[in-house]
Amino acid sequence: MKKLIGKLALAVSFITIIWLVLGMLMLGIYDIDLLIFKIPGTTEIRSHATLAVIFLLVASWAFWKED
Repeated sequence: MKKLIGKLALAVSFITIIWLVLGMLMLGIYDIDLLIFKIPGTTEIRSHATLAVIFLLVASWAFWKED
């Protein structure tokens, strides 16, 4: 179960990283705002980066080897 959670979190983190890069490119080139996740008091780019880091932390917890 722990490995399944880790794989799912890793996949979601890759999707959020791709969405972050795509959102920055679209905002810079075409003025289209794809960054929809907002945390009060922070920028939209930081909010999306935080979301990706949270999923990467969950994935690292799931793949951590316990002795």
